[in-house]
Amino acid sequence: MAAYERVAIPVQADRVVETLRAVLAERGITEYAVADHGRDMAAAGATAYPAWTLVFGSPAAGAKILALDLAAAVDIPLRLAVIGTGEGTSEIVLRDMASLLDGAAAPLAGGFTDVLRGLAEAARERLVPVQAAPHDRR
Repeated sequence: MAAYERVAIPVQADRVVETLRAVLAERGITEYAVADHGRDMAAAGATAYPAWTLVFGSPAAGAKILALDLAAAVDIPLRLAVIGTGEGTSEIVLRDMASLLDGAAAPLAGGFTDVLRGLAEAARERLVPVQAAPHDRR
């Protein structure tokens, strides 16, 4: 299993961040923070990389994990990264929660990973609508 899953999007990274934030709000998911790593790196005089981390979650879902294992607090709330990969292209990056949650909380990992994938796909579909297949010209 790869450490990260990536969803490529042929759109500028800052637009992807805006879209993900809108999707979170529409779904009633609590946004806790958006770290703009590039901005912070530039302010510190370091090389600025086009990277953001969105931190979000559902307090009710988090309570289910913590009821099983309080130590799982280190892995919640959930996160998605958005990275710029070139001129006008980016990726949404997620980690399979099975690589983080173990013990009693492990059975919930798949559901949380599905939420992450669903958010990434919703943003991609909003930004890059699926093209209708060409008509068969037989």
